[in-house]
Amino acid sequence: MSQDILTVDNLGVRYGGLVALNGVSLRVSPGQIHGVIGPNGAGKTTLFNAISGLTALSTGSISLNGADITRLPAHARTAFGMRRTFQSVQLIKPMTVLENILLGLHVDARPPAGQPRMAPGAPRPSALERAAEVAAQLGLSEHLYKTIDLLSFRNQRFVEIARALVSEPQLIMLDEPAAGLAGPEVDELRDMLLRMQERMGFAILLVEHVISLVMQLCERVTVLEFGAVIASGTGKEVMADRNVIRAYLGEEIDA
Repeated sequence: MSQDILTVDNLGVRYGGLVALNGVSLRVSPGQIHGVIGPNGAGKTTLFNAISGLTALSTGSISLNGADITRLPAHARTAFGMRRTFQSVQLIKPMTVLENILLGLHVDARPPAGQPRMAPGAPRPSALERAAEVAAQLGLSEHLYKTIDLLSFRNQRFVEIARALVSEPQLIMLDEPAAGLAGPEVDELRDMLLRMQERMGFAILLVEHVISLVMQLCERVTVLEFGAVIASGTGKEVMADRNVIRAYLGEEIDA
């Protein structure tokens, strides 16, 4: 069996007396699409922030490609082949689409022997070609030299995903990528992620409120409520779970 890309064990996050995460564990295999769902306030974004190094842990450990990254700062974790996006689009608006995508190449995502390795200060020779290629695959070619403030919300979302993909990560963490998208745009997002994932082979950890998207994309799903895991399994398994039904509907119902 191949080594998991991401291993999260007994993760806990506390803010004073508030328990935001309580003993959360999950595994993401190479090339797997793994969903994280739960009601508002369940701790999904806190989990993402903890994994990516933006939130301090109270308990637990995180491994990426077999390397313990629990105590590494956020910027160092990216050197192990991990990238993420955010609920609200995080782009530099005075910069162009091309410039924003190139920011995704600021570190080398493939360090030897599990050790972080910073890329040279200047973009590698193929950086412009690589950024343009990824932009083309996401339908952004005609916007490369536009500033972010001139783009539709759909295109801003896709620029952020392009910035995460341009370094060819082994794990991409998507925090509600469908938020703010219309129905046809959600379908376009689904098709793009499947196409890019098949082409590049990366694993995806996906937080999403659009359950239909999760069911269509994810091989496994972890469900959080009040910061704890209440179910884990295939999409069909978790959606039939009584605890999940109660968490979303507030009551148990017959099948």
